Amino acid sequence: MLRNFLILIFLGFSFAGCDRIYGLLHKPGGEERKILGEYTFNEYSLKVEELQKILRLFGYPVSRVDGKFGSSTRDAVGKFQMDEGLEVTRFVDKATWERMQSYVKTSLVYKLEANVMGFQRALKKAGFISGKLDGRMGPQTRDALRAFQRTKGLKADGVIGLKTIKALLPYLEGKKKEESP
Repeated sequence: MLRNFLILIFLGFSFAGCDRIYGLLHKPGGEERKILGEYTFNEYSLKVEELQKILRLFGYPVSRVDGKFGSSTRDAVGKFQMDEGLEVTRFVDKATWERMQSYVKTSLVYKLEANVMGFQRALKKAGFISGKLDGRMGPQTRDALRAFQRTKGLKADGVIGLKTIKALLPYLEGKKKEESP
């Protein structure tokens, strides 16, 4: 009886494949493979490059945006999870990816870069910019961004990062993605 049970389990895992077994044994790693696909250490992956661009946009240090998943990318994922109050696994699990996407899909981001026009619109709605918007990160936009950051208790460096993005969310006209000019 026990022998038949063990054979059934063995056959079940045999037909399920290595990815299924890995997913069962290490849930965050299994989720990461579903999200980013298969990638090999030190080899290029388009999804890893996308992840690195997102992390860099949010202000997390990634040594290079090269599509290769290394230790700096893994560390940046862990820091993002910690800052967002997520379980710190350092793997791109479903909760982590969904949280990243919730910020990326706002009008503040366009093609995985800061959408200056989106920032200007939000800063205008927040009362920090008056007049015509041009979609350029010039001195007036930087000054407005610094003033906004100061009022929100953020580091007033004029740099767009995750904390600034989060602080500007209430000033967006809906969360629908806008096209950059």
